[in-house]
Amino acid sequence: MSEVNSAQRMNQALEAINKREVFELRKINNKVETGIKVAQEKGEKEIEKVKKDYEVEMNKEKSEAETKLTKLRNSWNKRIEEENNRYEKLLQDLKTSQADKFSETQMSHEKQIAQQEAKHQESLEKARQKFEEEKAKLEA
Repeated sequence: MSEVNSAQRMNQALEAINKREVFELRKINNKVETGIKVAQEKGEKEIEKVKKDYEVEMNKEKSEAETKLTKLRNSWNKRIEEENNRYEKLLQDLKTSQADKFSETQMSHEKQIAQQEAKHQESLEKARQKFEEEKAKLEA
């Protein structure tokens, strides 16, 4: 019986050791799971922080880019307006110059026509005088 008792005690000791080991394993598993959860939460928080930082940086860059684009558009719009004004002034000057040249040419042609008419009248007058002289010679 002592062997049975001793075997029972041994079995009980082994069971106690097994229970302790199972308990220790559960305890270690719980610690590991808790550590994993903590690490996951920390990682998720870090990811959220990085996402927020990224969004803030992107919004900042976007607003800066929009500001630069607006300034650039305004400067180019101003330059386009200045060039349009310059073009209009040049066009107006060209039209004025063209009108002046046309008027000058027209006056020159009118002057030439008047001179030609005067020469023509003078020639007609000389021809009439000659005719009168010849007529007077013939009548005399």
